[in-house]
Amino acid sequence: MEEQKKKEGVNESEEFSRGDFLKMVGAAGLGIAGLGAIMSSPASAQEGKKGKYLIILTSGSNNPNRAILALLLADTVQKREFGSVHIYMVLEGVELCKKGHAEKIVSPAYHKFGNAFDMMERIRKNGGTFGACPPCLDWVGATGENKYDWITPQGGDWLMKNIQDSIVSWL
Repeated sequence: MEEQKKKEGVNESEEFSRGDFLKMVGAAGLGIAGLGAIMSSPASAQEGKKGKYLIILTSGSNNPNRAILALLLADTVQKREFGSVHIYMVLEGVELCKKGHAEKIVSPAYHKFGNAFDMMERIRKNGGTFGACPPCLDWVGATGENKYDWITPQGGDWLMKNIQDSIVSWL
């Protein structure tokens, strides 16, 4: 086989280069297709229009900086009139749903914005909505009279449906 390649004037490195070239062309095609997908994402489609923002809050007293940052982003969406905002609380984030707990969450980094409850109240009064994972609410005891009545239990089906047509921030 090697003798035939030598007769034809083809060496192994040239043959390898042809294969690499074909792989590169195929990868470039996928790259262009991926770029097209990014360019048609909800974020770019919303440019110049008011968007629908979904902020998924996963932290409570375990990481007050992250919890307050999520609320700060929601507050910014409202103040800048970027669009509607919904905060979905899951895992340790549902701690904020339990009456009396959000007041105790203060961020060392963002303390000048107030505690979590103050921020949630401001977001709610400005039209923001709140939802939470039902099993997580049970887990922290944020049920019945122990839960703020303006927080709606919403399952994973609700979350996945709303991720499709929202600009999502997962904190």
